[in-house]
Amino acid sequence: MTIDDDIAVLEQVPMLRALGRGPLRLIALGAEAREIAPGEVLFRPGERVDSAYVVQDGAFQLSADPEKPGPTLDAGPGTMLGEFAILAESAKPLCAKAMVASTVIRIPRSMFLKILEDDAGAAMRLRDYVAQRTRESIAGVLEIRYALDPEDQS
Repeated sequence: MTIDDDIAVLEQVPMLRALGRGPLRLIALGAEAREIAPGEVLFRPGERVDSAYVVQDGAFQLSADPEKPGPTLDAGPGTMLGEFAILAESAKPLCAKAMVASTVIRIPRSMFLKILEDDAGAAMRLRDYVAQRTRESIAGVLEIRYALDPEDQS
């Protein structure tokens, strides 16, 4: 794939798209593609990681515990796995297991933070994106709360 192909994949991720084309080009140049075999686990719950992964091709199943039955989510091309791992040290809450042969773009936290440090405009756009997403999440939680208990409108 070309750099422009990688940028096109990265642009599918709203959080990354908010940075702008210049920072995306730097990410595409500095990130590494990684092939994941069917059934291979990319990360497990509780693991501390220093990178996020953008699914370029293939599909992943996300679950709390891959050894136990329970609810799962599917993630395909253009999905970023572990997005907050590129902002701060954190432990993964879920397991990501490849459902088919897949390719991910690994974005190291150190590289991402350096881009934000060097590009104040990108950092501000990211701040605005995270603030908007937080407002939307709070509104969604309140909507569910009021739907479950319409008499509690405090």
